[in-house]
Amino acid sequence: MKGLATSAGTLPDEQFTTGAKAAPHATNIMKTRINLLAVLAIITLALSSFAPAFLAQSNKPISTKELKVLLKTAKEPAEHGRIAQYYRQQSADLNASSAAHLRTALTYEEARAHGGALSAKDWWTRSNPANHCRAYAESDAKKAKKAESLASLHEQMAEVAEQRRP
Repeated sequence: MKGLATSAGTLPDEQFTTGAKAAPHATNIMKTRINLLAVLAIITLALSSFAPAFLAQSNKPISTKELKVLLKTAKEPAEHGRIAQYYRQQSADLNASSAAHLRTALTYEEARAHGGALSAKDWWTRSNPANHCRAYAESDAKKAKKAESLASLHEQMAEVAEQRRP
């Protein structure tokens, strides 16, 4: 019997004539290809489901340690954007702290004005908690403005880095 020589051995000629059944190894190759396509589709779906988590990770706030590294190495627009995001968050946190200290100062002042328990003479003569809270409120407000200006600076640096891209 004449046959076709292949790397898998010799195949009989009748398998390659019209109307003949596909060779057993050809069926296995097709099954293998189908299985491979199915595996690739599953892997693609799995990876695409992790993409939102990966992208969300880049939006999470950076730590102070990461900030220090980025401040030394930032060259890309996205890196300056992350630094700006950090300073914007710091500014928002400091503004919230400032507002909370102002509310507390007002509470102390109202209590003192109405002769509340917080207005005991010996306590007020030693310290004035309202002044203490106002000082912290002012300090936090100044720090918030500084953080906001740093955020703006890094946004400008991101724009310049974007323009320099080829």
